[in-house]
Amino acid sequence: MTDRIAPVRNISALCAHRSPLCAGKNISRTGNILARTVLFWLCLTVLAMFDGFTGRALAELAPPVDISVSMTRDILFKGHIASFQDPEQTKTLSDIRALPEEAFTREKGIPAFGYTNNAIWYRIDLVVGHATDDTRHIDIGPIYLNVINLYVVQKDNPHPIWTTLMGDHVPSSQRPVIAPEHLAPFPALEPGHYSLYIRTQSNSTQFIEVSLLSNDAQISRWSLGLAGKGLFVGIVLSMALMYMIVGLFIRDYAVALYGCCLAAFGTLSSALGGLFLTVFAPEWPYANDLLVGMGTAVNIAAASLLWVNILNIGAECRLCKKIFCTYSGVVLLGSVTATTPLYTTFASYCQFSHSAVMTIYICFLVRRIIRNPRFITHWIYFIVMLVPTVSLIIFYLALNHYLPVNAITAAAYPFALASHLVLMSVLMAMRISGIDRDRIKAASMAESTEKIVQEQRKLVSMLSHEFRTPLAVIQRAAEMVTLRLQKEAATAGNADVPRAVTERLKRIQDQSGKLARLVDVFLGKDNLNAPQFALARKLVPAKNFLQEFATLARRDNAHINFSYLGDANAVLYADETLLGLAMTNVIENARRHQPGETISLTAREENGMILKIDISHPQLDQADPADIDKVRERLFRPLHTVPPETGPNRFYAKKTNAEDFTPRNNDGLGLHITQRIITAHGGKTDIVSRQETGMDIRITLPLEPKL
Repeated sequence: MTDRIAPVRNISALCAHRSPLCAGKNISRTGNILARTVLFWLCLTVLAMFDGFTGRALAELAPPVDISVSMTRDILFKGHIASFQDPEQTKTLSDIRALPEEAFTREKGIPAFGYTNNAIWYRIDLVVGHATDDTRHIDIGPIYLNVINLYVVQKDNPHPIWTTLMGDHVPSSQRPVIAPEHLAPFPALEPGHYSLYIRTQSNSTQFIEVSLLSNDAQISRWSLGLAGKGLFVGIVLSMALMYMIVGLFIRDYAVALYGCCLAAFGTLSSALGGLFLTVFAPEWPYANDLLVGMGTAVNIAAASLLWVNILNIGAECRLCKKIFCTYSGVVLLGSVTATTPLYTTFASYCQFSHSAVMTIYICFLVRRIIRNPRFITHWIYFIVMLVPTVSLIIFYLALNHYLPVNAITAAAYPFALASHLVLMSVLMAMRISGIDRDRIKAASMAESTEKIVQEQRKLVSMLSHEFRTPLAVIQRAAEMVTLRLQKEAATAGNADVPRAVTERLKRIQDQSGKLARLVDVFLGKDNLNAPQFALARKLVPAKNFLQEFATLARRDNAHINFSYLGDANAVLYADETLLGLAMTNVIENARRHQPGETISLTAREENGMILKIDISHPQLDQADPADIDKVRERLFRPLHTVPPETGPNRFYAKKTNAEDFTPRNNDGLGLHITQRIITAHGGKTDIVSRQETGMDIRITLPLEPKL
């Protein structure tokens, strides 16, 4: 048979702050509650064991039943059945009739033999006091018995007076009655003594329930039962589809897995309730087996994965998570045995292993409850998981005849299943509503952030305008001073203005021009969110450019050692202003961490195709080589000015990170700007180890081909 385990919500490990004395009292109270819960289920188990558990009486046939006493009510054969197991599956009706009475075992309850490939023979002695003229139907369950042979014999007659074939391996066109149960018209009998022999064989668990139904009872049970089962399965499958769609849409795998559990349970219920055999009436003999086996495997695997996801077991034990996920995968692979005799072995081991896995999950919860008994969610999960798990264990023990199949063991699991499904549906609704509240909160935060960004853009536009005016004044003033000096020098009869003065004025003009260029690039309204800069590129001699840059970057007590290895005629196609800014950012970042340290700038060509510029960074010399990837990610991490998945779907994520919608003060500065500039030039930045010792920041740029 199967389990019916379902999901709930994520767990937040909240720890209540309390004094040691209060903690001791809470733990003691928690232990008492857990002890009482365990005691309750232990009492229920003991009651199930003693309720009608008198064992099987050997060497004794069950008492006969008079089937002519009442023709208008159902006759249940419980307590009138004797059984015999045929492991070889070779005995015929004649062989069974020739057996002594000591070979049969009297069944005082519902006969159950667990998962076995043995052929099971049942004998029911019948007494007919007067002729039975009315037609009745014999009903045999469960529905997943593969082959059911029925024989009615008299003691002195060597041949059966009536025989029929039923079972889910019988094509629908050959079944006596197309119904949600295995039904067959029972013959009218003359007064006398008869024996009903039933042979069953199945690759699933074997137990049997036999009853003789009147026409009115049979029609009523068939119509009402079929309608009720159809309505129930339809509701379950509709809920399953809804939860799977919602879970995928909000990216919550727990909700989606719960939908899978419901889908498997609905499919399984349609097979176990006979709805599939009745409505679809398949001719393929293994159709019902496939539905039962696949539904069982998917249900168990999805339930296991569901609780791994809900309890977040990977946060406590990654190895445990891998083991449980592997277990679920093995269960899914075992579903291929559904139509073969191997399914008996698979299901017999799977049912107890799944009970053990669910018990481990409960132990995880008990551990968390002891640590934090005030967190009510853990208690809800504990109850929702404990009730069906204990009932599941009782049901499995009954199926394998460790406990009797009686009213308690038969009703415990369906009751627990119904309560479990109701509780899980409520918890899933609470989970989805909580996620929706988080979505609304994230959307509101994103809207507020967007307004802030818009205000920042307005401010930047205003600043860019204000910067341009003084820069233009500085440039014009430098030009006017140069012209005035030249005019005064000519008036005084001098040949030229002193070189130091002209160079200083020229430097003022150049630097103010570069600053105006940077204002246009970084503060322009159209460039705020542009993926690349608008470059003003031109052909630049690589060696001359780097040499001039090194000269201008030198400061007092901050020297730069420059070396160039390669052809002096190599040419870069670059924006001088931005490329100089990129390297300046690297050098200033190094000086900020190691003031006064000499910076080395080494450039070398490779194959006349690329230029590698290595700039020493003393701070990196102290970095652990094992952590260099973390340092690289920290220095050159991508910009987060706009989250990569903005839009309505982003707000439906299970966990919304508020930081994604919060402006960051360090984005777009320093080495991040360097990375964008180098990338816009078709190059890349990286951290490399120096040949001797230490680490360098390397800038790689493409060279223009030589003519």
